[in-house]
Amino acid sequence: MKDATMNPRIERLFEHTKLLCFGRYVLTVPVDSRLAFGRDFPTLPNQAKDIEKVMKAERAKILAAEKTAEITYFGKGPAPNTWLIRSYMDDTAKKLELEGFRFYYLVGPHIFMDSDATAKSQKVTASSLLADAVETAKNLRAREPDEVPTDQGLCHEYGFTYDASFSSALSQVGLHMAALPDVVFSVESNQAASTRGSNGYGLLKLIDDRKREAGSSYPQLTTLREGKKNVHGWAGEESLVRYPDGTQEFEWMFIGESGNVARPARLDVTMHTKVASDRVGAAPASSLSDEEAIALWDKLFDGFKFRVAVPGAPADAVAIK
Repeated sequence: MKDATMNPRIERLFEHTKLLCFGRYVLTVPVDSRLAFGRDFPTLPNQAKDIEKVMKAERAKILAAEKTAEITYFGKGPAPNTWLIRSYMDDTAKKLELEGFRFYYLVGPHIFMDSDATAKSQKVTASSLLADAVETAKNLRAREPDEVPTDQGLCHEYGFTYDASFSSALSQVGLHMAALPDVVFSVESNQAASTRGSNGYGLLKLIDDRKREAGSSYPQLTTLREGKKNVHGWAGEESLVRYPDGTQEFEWMFIGESGNVARPARLDVTMHTKVASDRVGAAPASSLSDEEAIALWDKLFDGFKFRVAVPGAPADAVAIK
């Protein structure tokens, strides 16, 4: 990857940095930054002491949803510090042997939750679900927001899952920087997504399709930069545009191979300016000029890497050697 575009303001912003981790990745960011996790291990932070109350509420919810719902088990789970509710959502589910499993993992002060169901057609049995839960309980631990583990695995908002097998993962976060409150930089990695058919289209084709379908109603955008952008071996495409109201919308996409940890099926990165109350364009103005926005975009990509080595990833794509 080429050196980030140099800009004095952006360089000053990155004089003091830290690593923040999510999934298998890290970002190098200004020290006053934080991550907002999207799709992640469902967690009830600081509620481990309320586990019985949480489970009773879930049991009541299951039974209230359908008069033929049935709780088949309610109590301790198959591993230490785990709890479990087994249920049938209705009598049809019982006839089809579709039994729901809801696991609760008490990890430090937090409750991590997971759910699944038996399914004969997919060879998902009660025994396999219980075995998976034991494995999850063994590999899951609490993590402080700024802790960056050096083991193989996945960073969650409140925890870390040790994962030496490189199982499929989905990660989604938004980066917020205190010095630039209207700017949101977002990353989504989907290792298991399909790349067949239209799922394998690159960003520039998707944009051309949008323009063709919208015709004259397509917004009048100012293109700041567009084309191929190689990021640490991920040969993706980018489109950096500005809307008439001053909102800068930057997109980058890489299409890899389904199930490939080093070349995930899909990597999507976006950056929006002029964001307020989670709405793009709601802020009075962008805090960045076009040149500053491009420099920030390049700088953040320079520090977007795998946290530790994964099979097939080049050395310059790894943050912690």
